[in-house]
Amino acid sequence: MTEYIHETFGSRAVLQNIRNQNSQRELLLMRDDADSQRYELLEKTENEQSSFAVPTTYKVLSSHGQTDELRGWMSFISITLNDLERDNFLRRFNNETFAISTPGFISSYVLQRIDNNHEIVILSTWQLKKNFTEWRLTSNFPLDRYKHSQYNLRSKQLSFAAFSKQKI
Repeated sequence: MTEYIHETFGSRAVLQNIRNQNSQRELLLMRDDADSQRYELLEKTENEQSSFAVPTTYKVLSSHGQTDELRGWMSFISITLNDLERDNFLRRFNNETFAISTPGFISSYVLQRIDNNHEIVILSTWQLKKNFTEWRLTSNFPLDRYKHSQYNLRSKQLSFAAFSKQKI
């Protein structure tokens, strides 16, 4: 069965209101670590259609680890690839275990944006930001080869809004 991750952006107050109106759904209110005023709502579901007015939707192509629910500190790394590069990248990363034996690792997902199939996202979740940072500094990070190139490699890191005042 195919899964999807939907995200939408807005102020904390607006997104909290959406979350409150949809209390039966598992909507995660997250804060961007780089911009304390930028918030997101995330939902992992089997429904391709989002309840968000303006969503960004990703299809889950593969996943590893504890993937029954989205949880933990999150790293989103996006890359834009042409058709051939995308197919080769997906072949490699769909079989990649991506840090699964690293302390603090929870899960990883290979995502493809629904409205732009050239945009691929590697989403990894961790118990603490520190776990990701330590792994990132000590490993041969699989996306480093795309860092200084035409691939538009970009990243964002998200913490649960409830923890946004803590240094976790």
